[in-house]
Amino acid sequence: MKKILLSLTLALSIGISFACINEYTTLLSGDVVFGEHTEGRVWPKKIDTTSLASLSEELSAAYDSTGSIEAYSDYAAALVYLGEYQTAKKVYEEIESIQPNLYTTASNLGTIYELIGKPDSALIWIERAIALNPESHGGSEWIHIKILEFKLYKDADIQSSILGLDFGDSAIPSNPHQYDLQELERQIKHQLRERITLVKPKNQIVGNLCFDYGNIVAQTLNIESALESYALAQEYGFESELMTARIAAFKEMTGKAERLNLQENAKKYVSLNSDIILPIMGVGVVAFLVLFLLLIRRRINKSREKRTA
Repeated sequence: MKKILLSLTLALSIGISFACINEYTTLLSGDVVFGEHTEGRVWPKKIDTTSLASLSEELSAAYDSTGSIEAYSDYAAALVYLGEYQTAKKVYEEIESIQPNLYTTASNLGTIYELIGKPDSALIWIERAIALNPESHGGSEWIHIKILEFKLYKDADIQSSILGLDFGDSAIPSNPHQYDLQELERQIKHQLRERITLVKPKNQIVGNLCFDYGNIVAQTLNIESALESYALAQEYGFESELMTARIAAFKEMTGKAERLNLQENAKKYVSLNSDIILPIMGVGVVAFLVLFLLLIRRRINKSREKRTA
């Protein structure tokens, strides 16, 4: 059973990973610093659907042979990632009837109901899940509640922060309410990763979250990271005058870092390819000298011809 659960984890991995790359980035103050690469774009989990489909069959078989609710629940979770929402819903409802009040059942039923367009039922189950496990998802499920409430409130304004956050109204984001930005960054990143794995563009709610996330990482990381998050917001169809103003302001501020990164990359390229570049440069120098000498010789010959004429 542990082997199957480990395989399920591996089948749902983060899609993008980065090596330790150092680069120049721009702080909100305008200062340029050199350090490790920071990622402002949140990436979805990479789903290996072939492996996951095979694992779902193994999990179903494991439940049939052992009666393990854990295996049956993981089978339903695999179905969710495979897009088989109705089948997963039936499985979780069966689990609820066999062993009620499991956090995983409540949480995943809430997610399924949202995915099939029933935010009212989703809200009931997510609230139940939080009651069963208040610290679930690192205490970030309040974000899920806010999203569902937004969906249920017909006069909601997508231009305003769905989470009720305020980062000022100028081209440079600020923190007038003294939020714990590090904690907000962690929680929103967690919720975004889960959401964009299941919800593809365009979706303005996801875009709205990305805008908030960009406003946060502009202050906790750098403005290049913020621009990456704003770009993801645009991919999801979110647009606002404030975000447009911040993108314009940030692009003006990143010029120095971009130039320094180009110089640094050029140095690295030469260093890594010196065995190729140096011989080519040597050939170039020799060719230049030969042409130069031929030109001198030609001028000397012409001068001699004039003298003898």
